Amino acid sequence: MSDIDTSRLAEAAAWRARLAEGDLESSPELADWIAADAGNAAAWKRVQDQWTLFGEHATAPEIIDLRCRALAHAHEAGRGRWVRSKRFAIAHRLAIAAGILIVAIGGLFVWTHQPDVYSTLAGERRVVTLADGSQVALDSRSEVKVRYSARARELTLTSGQARFDVSHDLERPFSVTADGHRVIATGTSFNVDLFGPSLLVTLIEGHIVVAPEPTFSQPANIDSQIDRIILDAGEQVVFSPQAPPSVAHVNLGQATAWENGEVVFENDPLPIVVARINRYARHGVVIADTQTSELRISGVFHTGDIDGFVSTIAAYLPVRADKSADGTTRLTHR
Repeated sequence: MSDIDTSRLAEAAAWRARLAEGDLESSPELADWIAADAGNAAAWKRVQDQWTLFGEHATAPEIIDLRCRALAHAHEAGRGRWVRSKRFAIAHRLAIAAGILIVAIGGLFVWTHQPDVYSTLAGERRVVTLADGSQVALDSRSEVKVRYSARARELTLTSGQARFDVSHDLERPFSVTADGHRVIATGTSFNVDLFGPSLLVTLIEGHIVVAPEPTFSQPANIDSQIDRIILDAGEQVVFSPQAPPSVAHVNLGQATAWENGEVVFENDPLPIVVARINRYARHGVVIADTQTSELRISGVFHTGDIDGFVSTIAAYLPVRADKSADGTTRLTHR
């Protein structure tokens, strides 16, 4: 419950509803009421904060439900007490006040409302359709958090890899944050991959902007060209701790092969191949010596067939595979 007296919150909510009804920002009478007591000022600040959140999250399911309940409450309270010509105006005011009061007493529930979280286990893939029709395809061992508001569609990829097919909506930008960077789109398809210490963003269709994630000390500025990377279809940007960001054209079939349960390698270092395979393995593969780590391989492997991958490696490369008691497979040079 709130630490502010409920009666003061009720008065503040009534003031806020009166201003909204008259399309006013303030009034001398309200200023006098706020100045009269510190408790009034605190109650007004609480209610005003919640009013701002109403505007920012007008389409959130919780807000819609709250408005419906508040309106029903006001309608019941007004039944039989006012003449018909005044009933709806007063009921409307009470609905606003009741809605604000419920949120003010309950606290900042919009801010504490947890985002929707979707995740997959080892070897699992999942496709999620969001409220606006956008789709998120999750690779193995992946997690994405989704938070929608009236002004933005904000997602965070916390682990793994995902493809995002975005429904067009210019008024609500669609953004995906991952590893300190933010991908901004309105209607397009792209792939985001958190692979070890690196972040790979691949544009499949449309256009996207990749920019550093905004901070409190450095707020986002969409108009600034600094550090922004604009991708065209078929391009991939790689962010790595060891090197500056690099953009290159890639084979989209190879980059999105995971959606069909495959991984494709072209003369790739064995450590990268093993790291990619381990995303799908319940029991991982470990490279045990330097000579083995210097090997390279090309091929197409099924993501769910770890034993098949190991047997192929042992057949075509000078490598011996030994399975430990914990299920881990060790690769050593032979």
